[in-house]
Amino acid sequence: MSEVKDISEKIDIQVQKDKVLVTLQANQYRLAELDQFQAVLQKRDALLAGELLEATEEKLVLSYDKDNYAVSIEEAVRKMSSFNRLLLAQKIRFIEPFIHSTIQPFIHPRNIFLFGEELSIAHRGFMNLVVPHVTNEEDFLKQYRALILFILHPKLDYERLIEGAGTLQDPLSKNIQAALSPEEIDQMISEQVVIQKMKQEKQNQLVNKNSYTLFKWGSLVLLVATLILGFFVGNYALKEVPTQERIITAEANYIANDYSGVLSTLKEDTPENLPKSAQYVYAVSSIQLDNLSNEQKEMILNNISQKSNENTLLYWIYIGKGAFEKALDIAQNVGDNQFILHAYTKLYDATKLDTKMNGEKKQELLTKYEEAIAKYMKLLGGATDDSENE
Repeated sequence: MSEVKDISEKIDIQVQKDKVLVTLQANQYRLAELDQFQAVLQKRDALLAGELLEATEEKLVLSYDKDNYAVSIEEAVRKMSSFNRLLLAQKIRFIEPFIHSTIQPFIHPRNIFLFGEELSIAHRGFMNLVVPHVTNEEDFLKQYRALILFILHPKLDYERLIEGAGTLQDPLSKNIQAALSPEEIDQMISEQVVIQKMKQEKQNQLVNKNSYTLFKWGSLVLLVATLILGFFVGNYALKEVPTQERIITAEANYIANDYSGVLSTLKEDTPENLPKSAQYVYAVSSIQLDNLSNEQKEMILNNISQKSNENTLLYWIYIGKGAFEKALDIAQNVGDNQFILHAYTKLYDATKLDTKMNGEKKQELLTKYEEAIAKYMKLLGGATDDSENE
């Protein structure tokens, strides 16, 4: 038996070369009313043709026809690149029309099949006669979100994703988990597809040196023409486009867990001028590279998101940039004693390691920072900062 579960029902699905066999238990169908279900088994858009093989008081066995080369998305995604998984996730919106329909697909990656570029569903329920029954918007969203996240992260367990289990730290997954509708998720996926396409196009341009040279000179000609057209268009070409390219590169570094690459890519950008999504990526990368304990990092990361207060994100960005005076100013403005203590500790360590500073001034600053550290440790009940001990 190969049982799988959606949000409420557990059924047996066996995928064969040209068939999908589905077995339901007695409490999952109404035997006396199965005649109405026959019409639902007919082939139509996105639904495979099906037939009743066995209908008794003990069980109902259904068979759905599939092409020999059609594979379940549960199997298909394990062999796909991350970009192709994004493209597949973008196609999942085809199940959205079923949300208010009397026909309800069994939403599980083993029950949805990919044949070339087309997606189709094997088992589906009907009203309250055959499971799955008509669902509400909340339950549909949970399954839709879990299916998208499974496609993006095929090593995760789909059924646990329905329950909301598993903490995903990449920005796209966190945003999907916080989404309030399938349409909002669709928008996020589409935007990410555009970003990744831009990245691929940029990489392809670098591969072909001759094409890149032609592109370079063409860009210069376009730049001259743009400058003639006006200041604002020129400002966009000279400033906004490179900024967006750096943001795309930084997000790609972040997805690859290259946190140093994120800081290096965005080091010349003014943090306050970055969009919230880039500030979040910058801040998380700074936290990951900070000399905090793993427990401290986990606690901080669990309480930070793209919806966090901008000052919180800017504080960690300036910590990562080594601009500890600026970070201290933000912490004092926010009034967070833990942030203030951490900033003073960073200032103390940086001053202590500065071999070029005037000796008298250095001692004055060290004394000042020591007193501040002692003060805030006392306010925090003796809490310590990991960086102080390194």
